[in-house]
Order: sequence, then C-alpha cells, then structure tokens
Amino acid sequence: MARTLLAIYPHSGRRYDEMLTEGGAVRPQWQKFFVHLDSVAPEEMRERLAFVDRRILENGVTYNVYADPDGSDRPWALDPLPLIIPPDEWAEVSAAVAQRAKLLNAILADLYGEQKLLAEGLLPPALVYGQHGYLWPCRGIKPAGGIWLHNYAVDLARSPDGRWWAIGDRTQAPSGAGYALENRLIVARVFPEMFSELHVQHVADFFHDQQDGLAALAPLEGDEQPHIVLLTPGPYNETYFEHAYLARYLGFPLVEGHDLTVRGETVYLKTLRGLKRVHVILRRQDDSYCDPLELRGDSALGVPGLLNVVRAGRVVVANALGSGLLASGALMGFLPAVCRKLLGEELAMPSVATWWCGEKPALEFVRKHFDDLVIKAAYPSQHMDPVFGYELKGEARADLLRRIALRPHAYVAQELVDLSQAPAWSRSHERRLLARPVGLRAYAVATPAGYSVMPGGLARVAAGGNERIISMQRGGSSKDAWVLTDGPVSEFTMLKPSVGVRDLVRAGA
Repeated sequence: MARTLLAIYPHSGRRYDEMLTEGGAVRPQWQKFFVHLDSVAPEEMRERLAFVDRRILENGVTYNVYADPDGSDRPWALDPLPLIIPPDEWAEVSAAVAQRAKLLNAILADLYGEQKLLAEGLLPPALVYGQHGYLWPCRGIKPAGGIWLHNYAVDLARSPDGRWWAIGDRTQAPSGAGYALENRLIVARVFPEMFSELHVQHVADFFHDQQDGLAALAPLEGDEQPHIVLLTPGPYNETYFEHAYLARYLGFPLVEGHDLTVRGETVYLKTLRGLKRVHVILRRQDDSYCDPLELRGDSALGVPGLLNVVRAGRVVVANALGSGLLASGALMGFLPAVCRKLLGEELAMPSVATWWCGEKPALEFVRKHFDDLVIKAAYPSQHMDPVFGYELKGEARADLLRRIALRPHAYVAQELVDLSQAPAWSRSHERRLLARPVGLRAYAVATPAGYSVMPGGLARVAAGGNERIISMQRGGSSKDAWVLTDGPVSEFTMLKPSVGVRDLVRAGA
C-alpha cells in the first residue's frame, strides 16, 4: 500500500525533496505521518478536505486580492499536509533567525543614529538615502529599550543541497503569523493523532512572548496598565482578516487611524466613555501612512501628530517608524560584513547571492550573467514583478538592460534558486500526492530576554510544479509547519475554553 502514493509521486533530481531522500526513501521525520496518510481511505480523506474548506468558510478566512474579477475576498488556500521539520534542524534555523533579527535591529539603530556603517563604507549611502524607505523625520529617535524591530519575518528557501537560505526580509509590518495560527488550528484537527504522536511544538508561547514583549516597553505612569492597540489600514487591506484575527487572539482593540487622536504628547483611543490613553501601537500599515503631518500628507489612514509623541517617548510604535528601510533586497549582499562589525560574529544563515546594480562591479556582473539571474526592484516602494533573465529575448531584453543602465541603483539581481518541493494532496484526483515548490516564512518577536522565534511559521506553496515564484496573489496556497521536539510539548494555550453552564447561569455568589 505504501508504494501506491509514491508510485506516481514526481521525485525531482534538481530539487531538494522535503519528504524523500535522494534515494527515494521516506525521511525519518516523515515516516510515521506517511504511513498514516497512506492508510487513510479515499472517502475519509474527502471528509477531511471538506472539513478544511468548511472551517475556512465558517471562520471567514480570506486573503484579499486587489482588482480580482471574482471579488476581493478570496478564501484562504490551505493544503492539509504539513511541512515537517526535525528538532535538530529547527534549532539551527531558529538561532539563525534570532541572530538575523538582532542584526537588523542594530542596523536600524545605527542608520537612524550614529551612522557608523555609512562612515566606514560598510553600507553605500546611495542604498540608504536613495529610497523612500529612509524617513528623515525619524533621524535621532531612540525607541524604548533600543528596540526598532519588534516583529520580524524572513522568507526562507532550501537550496538543492538541503541548506536553508534567506531570500527576503520583512521588517515593516510583517504579515502571515495570524494565518499560520489559523492553519495550525485547522490542520491539528485534520490529523489529531499524528499531531500528538509526533510531538509537534505548539505556537501559543510565541504569541504570549509577543504580548509580554510589547507590554514590557509600555511607557507607564503611576498605576497605569499597558493599553495596546492593533492599527489596521482597514477592511480593504489584503490581509485584513489577519488583523482582526490577531487582535481578537491577542486581546488588543482593533483600530483604524480615525479611532486614535493626539492631544499634547499623548495618543488616545476614542471610546464611548471618553478618551483612553494608548501606550503601544502594534501597526499593520506602512511607515509613511502613519502620520500625515510629517510623513505623507495625503494619507487618510494615519494619526496626525503621532511621530511627535514617539519622539517624546510617550508611545511605542511596533515596528518603529522607518523600519521598512531594511526590506530592500539590495541589503543582503552587505550583511555578512555588517554582522561581523555590529555583532562580532559570522552570519549564521546565508542570504541568496545578491548583486545591487548601484555598484559598478555588480552592474557589470549582471550584464555578463543576465540569463542566470532574476531581476528585482531594489526598494519595497517600487512596483515590479521579478523578471527571469533567461525568459527575455530580443527587444524586451534590450529594453530592461537599458532601464537598468539608466537607473542602476533601482535594481537588484539574485541567483536563480530551485526551491525545495513538498508533497501536496491533489484535489482533482481520488488519491494522489503532487510535488509543489515550497518556502517558509519564519517569525521572531522581541522580548526582554531577546528574540523569540515561532516554532514553524507559514509554509507557502506554489500553484504549479515548475513555478519559481511563490505568491498568494498568483494563486499559491499554504501549509502548516510542524516542528518536532524530542522533549515535552508545552500545554500552554491562549484559546478561550468553550462556554459552559457557569458562564451562562448567574449564581447567588
């Protein structure tokens, strides 16, 4: 029976397979799960798939797609088969993600402070000042606890030899942690026996660390209790479901810009009982939209005067305003030297090979090896889809090379990466596994003891077997990421228990 699912599973020689070794054997961390999966009858699997779809619809899990002819509220796509990661491997990944978060936080502190990296030539000034992400009004600000990067996400991919690489940093308002939580709650009920037997690490401690980390930085006075709100651009944002979901899960009021007001040097939440002071704002909108007085005058989403309150140290904004600067892919090529300078250690996880065209040697390399590279926008504010060099011919190729020559600082080239593949359950066949390219978005949050990393994260799956780009906007789907442990599994939960009689019947006491 075990040969049935593997008989037509496409094993690739140029990609790392998450489930199978090069010889075609099932990897140790997958063996129990695969045996269970292979024993599930087709009728039962159909019921489990129907449960996934039903939970997504009932919970209203959506991913908004702008200008989608089928409507903006697209149901979230979830493949029920998890991405399984062994404990020893995750220990290395987790340490590398925490180090990367610490490094990027130190870079932000330097660029908005002493700027030693620019003075010593470790970062080119054009890379920093040449983009809209550097917010001059934030120069000289010293956030509470020296924390600029309260929430961090990094997109990881596995190279053909099995090593993890960082392919993109998310430092402004990282998304996806709420979707990862919802994936966990659904998939854990699809395979409850396996979830328990494999000793999968829970994720609730990560979100509790996030609560504690934000509360610890709150600028309190007297006997005040930390009042934390989650700031959203509104229901038309592509990840608005996640904003509402996380606000409810974390216990934070979900607010828009017009729900907040600045009086003097204090931010208040407008309530039916009057104004209530806000100590921490967990934001899910872009830097420049947060304060129309000093950052972007045409923003109708921000809080006028917010930046002045930040300067006075009367409110914490997470992530700190200006942190979107480091989402530039062009920064990756400079990180190893910067890590040695700021942290005194080697960068634990390599970034995918990156060339910023703003440097002449890199520009010449890109011209010579154009067919072997993928061309991307250097700065997050640019709207440009990745372009694969080998796909461009004739005038289209010449046109892009001309544009790069005219504005070299606006482009970055990266090495082509064959993403690893993982099994996905086919919805169009009764009993078949498909091989799909997969990537992992890992998350870290700042705590008083350092950065805490979510065990797992949001696994994202490409729509087709030969896709090179994984994107929910392009029809991709997601997976739950199971990180196994050899030790005890934490039983901590932040989910509220079911409503019982004691909640409904009022007693004399």
